[in-house]
Amino acid sequence: MMTAKLDKFHLKDIMNEEHPSMFTLHDEYDILIMRLPYRHDDEYTYVSHAFVFTDESYYYYDKNKGSFEDLKSINGVYTLLNRKINLTMQMTDDIYDNIEIIEDGFYESEYLKGFNHVWFSYKNSLIKINRVLNKTIEQLKRFIQNYKREDDFLQINFSDLLEHLERTHRTATHSLEKLDALYNFYVSTSNEKMNRTIYVLTLLSGIFLPLNLIVGFFGMNTTGLPFSQTENGTFSVIVMLGSMGIAAYLLLLLLKRNQT
Repeated sequence: MMTAKLDKFHLKDIMNEEHPSMFTLHDEYDILIMRLPYRHDDEYTYVSHAFVFTDESYYYYDKNKGSFEDLKSINGVYTLLNRKINLTMQMTDDIYDNIEIIEDGFYESEYLKGFNHVWFSYKNSLIKINRVLNKTIEQLKRFIQNYKREDDFLQINFSDLLEHLERTHRTATHSLEKLDALYNFYVSTSNEKMNRTIYVLTLLSGIFLPLNLIVGFFGMNTTGLPFSQTENGTFSVIVMLGSMGIAAYLLLLLLKRNQT
């Protein structure tokens, strides 16, 4: 059996579902582990695919069955990896498309509920995806470099797989850059709204603070207040308040014009 030929530490690595990508050479066999990110049920998962190459054949360890599957040839390895890598490519393309939808919504002034949560979720996932892809690309390059001298090695095919992984990595990196730009835009927009609100409150305060001061003054329970003994005193106070309000408003307009 294949398990009998393997070193116990190598077998442990092969069976480890969270083992990082690696390529190692042995006297009797070679091991290639490719760890790839996927999306399943709205969650991102990371699966390690282990291959063992001997002089007789090429084997893939099926973690669901807990046994080795004989792929017969290097073409079987390529076919399986091509299918897995295509899923990873599709996942990163979907992430990129979703981020573009958010970006278009921002430019059209559409409000995104829970933006911070969505942003952090994508950011955290893409950082992990990039880290996994970096290691996987590195080990696939080592594999190609060591096996390209073999007669049955499909160098063009595996170079194509490498290009797909590198393109996937670039897509993830570009998505991270878009996320950073979106966050900066979101913060700038939020600050602008806050500044506009503070500006309006400042205008209202500039108008009503003098009025409140006068109303408070005439509302004191003391004798000898101005206009208290005068006929139409209330009307005179109202005229005074209105005049001060208009003067404050005109002064604020003048200040605003000088700023622009």
